[in-house]
Amino acid sequence: MGEGSDAPEAREWEVQSLFHFTVEVTDFERSLDFYTTLGFRVLRDNRDVVWPRMVARNFGMPVAQGRGALLGIGDGPDHTRLDLIQWLEPQLAPPPDGPPEERVPRVIALRVRNVAAAYADLAARGIEFVSTPQSAELAGIVNVCTCRSPDGHLVELIEYADGVLGSRIDHLPRRDAGA
Repeated sequence: MGEGSDAPEAREWEVQSLFHFTVEVTDFERSLDFYTTLGFRVLRDNRDVVWPRMVARNFGMPVAQGRGALLGIGDGPDHTRLDLIQWLEPQLAPPPDGPPEERVPRVIALRVRNVAAAYADLAARGIEFVSTPQSAELAGIVNVCTCRSPDGHLVELIEYADGVLGSRIDHLPRRDAGA
């Protein structure tokens, strides 16, 4: 895979952008309130739409029905979109047993202007945080903190230094290749 004549320049197609990502929730209204509080806006409200059979076929499922909304941050055709879905058929399986800190987290990372102000505002609105704002200057991070969605998804709020597009890693130690 990834070698030979299938190199991107030889193909007749290309991925243009990440269109949306899906977040499965157990209570649509509660989660819609959470994500709009974070700054997402409703682009399309699908909560009362009966999904056509092609949705189930497309995902290889015998049946697929849910309540949903397409949410967005930013403008333009390539802006960030979140497809919020409460599955009705099939039902969303409950999370695995054990305390949240012992489970592998699902993380959504949002680039934020002024994390300290976002933290103060969101905490005052009742959003649960698992960490307070902290700096990681060597990584190019001015401030970072994490809150928890109503369904336990971690939402990381990151404020990068000007001109930094992702965490700097050059100074970090490396694991052995066999580890």
